[in-house]
Amino acid sequence: MIYAGIDPGSETYAFAFVDELGNLINYFEIPTDLIEKNSIVLAKLIANYRPMSIALPSGHGLPFYNIRNIGGKEIFLLTLKDPNSHGPLRDFLLASRQYLSSYNSFTVPSVIELESVPTEKKIDVIDKGTADKVASAFFYRVFLKVDDFILIEMGRKFSAIIVVIKGKIIDGYGGTYLNGLDGEVAYLLSKYSGINKSTIYNINRNLDLIRIIAEWYSQKYHLPIIVSGYNKNSLDFGEKYDFKFKESAVGSAFIANAYFGGNLRYYLDMLESSGTPISYVRLREWEEVISWIGTL
Repeated sequence: MIYAGIDPGSETYAFAFVDELGNLINYFEIPTDLIEKNSIVLAKLIANYRPMSIALPSGHGLPFYNIRNIGGKEIFLLTLKDPNSHGPLRDFLLASRQYLSSYNSFTVPSVIELESVPTEKKIDVIDKGTADKVASAFFYRVFLKVDDFILIEMGRKFSAIIVVIKGKIIDGYGGTYLNGLDGEVAYLLSKYSGINKSTIYNINRNLDLIRIIAEWYSQKYHLPIIVSGYNKNSLDFGEKYDFKFKESAVGSAFIANAYFGGNLRYYLDMLESSGTPISYVRLREWEEVISWIGTL
């Protein structure tokens, strides 16, 4: 049996295929800027493998939604963008709904939806680590056969910290959450301009904060620190591994294996989840902000 997983990177989408034992049997990458025009071709290519299941690229995550149930509302929750606007994730999901619905295709939760993360750590937060970061943590738990570690993901544009204790993710810090934004700056930007991820995020500004958070958890719980991602060498600490594949893509394929009865199913307890990326926002007037979702 074949299980597939996909990492939606900012520069490339990575596609991984593993067998029932979790052995990698095929892997390739496609530039992200080609995904929109080639989503249907790629969906058909995956279908040619006749996989038992597929862990789809999932952005901000939804806990194991079958692709048949993905509509405008779900695309918004996964992307936090207008579901009618084109983009690689949105277009790939629509192509998957058309061509991969017969292959147990499903979304992966992000950190905010994991039941192992205490509710008090989720209030008024969305980005505690996207679904691809969860997949990377799943990869290292399986690959290294360890239950306790800190994973720092240093991507090309985004970083994250994932804390794993006794095989469960107990906390996470996503890229935009790590960076932070002064409240008065946010107010002025929203009043006179617009705020987007590029406005907020600068990977070089948060290296000190990443070190402080990771080392605090490491010392408190005696956890090893693993550093992965394209920019992993920007940090001068932690264990680093050199793979010829993206850990998140293979981790996603591992999740597909686990979720549909493969040899890795014993690790599935790491992914117990519920809710949506915006389930824990309690800000004043938030209901007005999201009221239009009901029209999707």
